[in-house]
Amino acid sequence: MMARVKPPRSAFLNFPLGHQCGRPHDVSLQARVLKDALNVLTTAAHPGEIVDLPYEWDTPFAFSDFMKALESMLQEEGATPQDWQPEK
Repeated sequence: MMARVKPPRSAFLNFPLGHQCGRPHDVSLQARVLKDALNVLTTAAHPGEIVDLPYEWDTPFAFSDFMKALESMLQEEGATPQDWQPEK
């Protein structure tokens, strides 16, 4: 997706949806990810460069598990899911 949008520079992290910087409360990992992403601003060699950050998610991603976790989080916070539909 980033390659199609063509931002001036970007960092890619192959983490599940909603976990762009890592697991909740993992402050150490989140800080490293943020520092590495900001470093791309000064080290990108050419316009449109996409840098793959070297972090890996430790468990396989399953969309059904993601949806269960999302529902659990919303229930815990007393929130309801948004009923969003793409424009036609």
